[in-house]
Amino acid sequence: MTTKPLSFDEQEQLVVILCTSIETMPEDEFEANYQKLDRDHQFEVDESISRFAANAVGDENWDQ
Repeated sequence: MTTKPLSFDEQEQLVVILCTSIETMPEDEFEANYQKLDRDHQFEVDESISRFAANAVGDENWDQ
């Protein structure tokens, strides 16, 4: 059984969900949703993760 690719709008919505759920979504669920995205949308999520990590490390309280 094949699944229908997500529309552009569905991918845009999924990007928002993934970017706002970096800390809370279980890793396997995050990865499954990430794989539903095309390359451009995956890049958006990757950029968001990079910004999140940079901000966490840059915060004086990141390791507390």
